[in-house]
Amino acid sequence: MFAWDTTEFRAALAQGRPGRAFTLVRKAAGLTQAGFGELMHWNRTHVGRIERDEVATLCDIYQLGRAADVLGIPRLALLPALLQTSEVGNIEITDYEGADVDRRQFGQVSALILGAALTTTASSANAAAPATPRLVGADHVRHFAATADRLWAHDNDFGSGGMLQAAVDQFTTAQRLLDHADYDTATGTELSAVTADLGLVSGWLAYDSGDQATAALCYKDALILAERAGDDSVAADIIDALRQQAWTGGRMREALQLSLWASDRSRGDRSARLQAILTAREGVAYAAVGDRRECERTLAAAWRQVDRGLDDPDDPVRLHYITADEIRTIEAHARRYLGEYDTAAGIYHDTIHAGRQPLRDEASYRAYYAASLADLGDTQAALAEGLTALALFEGPVKSPRLVNEMRPVHHLALSTSGSDAEEFRIRFHTLTTIAA
Repeated sequence: MFAWDTTEFRAALAQGRPGRAFTLVRKAAGLTQAGFGELMHWNRTHVGRIERDEVATLCDIYQLGRAADVLGIPRLALLPALLQTSEVGNIEITDYEGADVDRRQFGQVSALILGAALTTTASSANAAAPATPRLVGADHVRHFAATADRLWAHDNDFGSGGMLQAAVDQFTTAQRLLDHADYDTATGTELSAVTADLGLVSGWLAYDSGDQATAALCYKDALILAERAGDDSVAADIIDALRQQAWTGGRMREALQLSLWASDRSRGDRSARLQAILTAREGVAYAAVGDRRECERTLAAAWRQVDRGLDDPDDPVRLHYITADEIRTIEAHARRYLGEYDTAAGIYHDTIHAGRQPLRDEASYRAYYAASLADLGDTQAALAEGLTALALFEGPVKSPRLVNEMRPVHHLALSTSGSDAEEFRIRFHTLTTIAA
């Protein structure tokens, strides 16, 4: 959980103690008072007075917005300061059990008012971005690394929903430091690496949200930074992300080339997780162009990596989602491309029932399973599984990308009568409309 998504943070804002609230986030981010002050161009003494609520700096809505951007706090999380109550739900402004629609709608309208006020104030002050500190050190590197890790962890559990702008803001701030701040060679290399990771997670959140243009821009900048830092692991992951974009756009030969490049770039990396995921996806890339032999070869190689163990404590957080279940579902994707729909459906089914998974993974596997049943023409089973998946996407999991994976089910529902088909059409349309 993010520090800004806690009852303590919301209560402090609602009580008119923004300094106390922002202290919680600063400490969770691993920033000292001096480090935070450098980012804001405040001296350490002033930061201390702000955090003790001895001065009203953060009562200025422009300064509140600046500080939120620097710490990666989404604007929606500032609602308690506007409403003077901590009872505004989580970052999605949603309570999924017995939600009060009027309260939620009021919160959403208030969020728009707050966002507009912050934007207007920043524009009128002619200072939309935080000032760049003169000197960057390990403190700032730790802050951005911790921010990237929290973004990855949130996506691993719940998907991209609500996090894209906060990620892009942090990526932009880190890029600004690289471009304009002062730092030694070692710090510059470390900052380039963590900024590349921020660019990768920003691109992924954009991709998952359906914003392909932002994803492409983030990936491009992130790859340059990974090269600058000499970080082959992050570079390989970014290249693989570009592969996924090409794949989404139907450019299968380009996707295969990028997949081979990613695998080659990671060749010296010891992480079994990274090697397994890249090799498995290479298998899917071969399947997508009809090369069964190479597909089978690379899938077998991926399972050999799984046998090495996917539990290295030194693996970065961005790789923690890679499990044996994840590799199974990737193999199922390959089977679908090869026309082995029964086999694919069986793998998805077994993966769902293999044990407890993060909610994002369960939603993902159920969406794929529903789509595979649609491939088989099993309308009633596809609708039943699709409705189960939709319940997760209407709840804590927010991933327009995964909702879109159920397009085959929606196509069936359009030509099917009955209550299940009608319910699926309505709920699917609602989710895709919100995402748009």
